[in-house]
Amino acid sequence: MPKAARALALGLLAAALALPAIAQVLYRWVDADGRTQYSDKAPKGFKGEVTRIDTEVEKSTMPPSKAPMPAPAPAAAKPAAGTEDIGAKRRATRTRLEQRLASARANVDAAKKALTESEVPQDEERQVVQQRLTTGGMHGMAPRSNCRTEVGKDGRKHQMCPVQVPTPEYHDRVAGLEANLRKAEEELADAEQAWRRGVD
Repeated sequence: MPKAARALALGLLAAALALPAIAQVLYRWVDADGRTQYSDKAPKGFKGEVTRIDTEVEKSTMPPSKAPMPAPAPAAAKPAAGTEDIGAKRRATRTRLEQRLASARANVDAAKKALTESEVPQDEERQVVQQRLTTGGMHGMAPRSNCRTEVGKDGRKHQMCPVQVPTPEYHDRVAGLEANLRKAEEELADAEQAWRRGVD
């Protein structure tokens, strides 16, 4: 087959393939010069043999005018059974331990403050007692005006002076505040240890 005829035939086939998917019909014949001819129409007035070629072309691969909807994203894999519960429990435990630690620290601060403020007795926690001092006043100072001189059985003189001292109730209150501080410090130590371990 001459090159020109072969090129024409290939061109017709390529054109047929580019068309939408329908049944295509080609006609082939050999003309008077011995060249093979191809056409999509039968030659008019040709008395020689004409071969009909039926071709079927696949549908065009051009994308549709409307892009198809993207496939839905796969659902996130669910955590293994029990994993989510364990994580939630750990977070809840950590939050509870932090709250316990903060509360214990606040209790220690409050107990220390209460003990510091109790250093001075309140008015109802004071009482006046007579204190015996040797002659010459307390620690060698001159006797106060509200002191009186007395003579003991041994014949020695001494001063009896009124002195304001805390009542037993004051000492009991301070002892209670000290106990509260010790307890708060113990609870703080326990809370710190639990927080480090991560368990109650």
